[in-house]
Amino acid sequence: MRRITMRDFRWMGRPSVWEKDYRQVKLEVEAHMSLPNGPLLLAVSDESFMFEAKLNVPCEGGFTGLCVYHLDTTFAAVGMSRQEIEMHTSIAGFHSRAVIARPFGQDEATWLLRRSSALLTIGYRSEEQEIWIGNFQLPGVEQSISFGPYFTNATEQSMQGWMHSIRYTKEA
Repeated sequence: MRRITMRDFRWMGRPSVWEKDYRQVKLEVEAHMSLPNGPLLLAVSDESFMFEAKLNVPCEGGFTGLCVYHLDTTFAAVGMSRQEIEMHTSIAGFHSRAVIARPFGQDEATWLLRRSSALLTIGYRSEEQEIWIGNFQLPGVEQSISFGPYFTNATEQSMQGWMHSIRYTKEA
């Protein structure tokens, strides 16, 4: 069984200020960063798995969450801020973004990603309850997928972002 660790994650849209070690990553998300240009930290897997990671929950104007990435034109992401949840997809360059008002009062959330063959499901855990938000089937990810946290910032100032406590489990 292959094990994904923090060392397996590589930057796409690397931030100018960041630090990463075997336990966590901390970064400064620059102003006006959006998907897919904002910081993405991606690992690759070709198996069915469950992934979880703790990410910060930014204030209004920023989102953090998990992204499944194939190309700049094909990806799916689900994230949250303190006030909203967003679902963002791009398939062959056709973009769709939905934002749902949902207050979240904690500094961080445990994000979940399940890959079962071609089905990708993204959600988070709240008080030991799993809340699954998006189910996706993206073209081009049948063999392997790139996945990991994303960080966006629509404000005028930079904001902090972080990820820690990752866990990757192969599923049968």
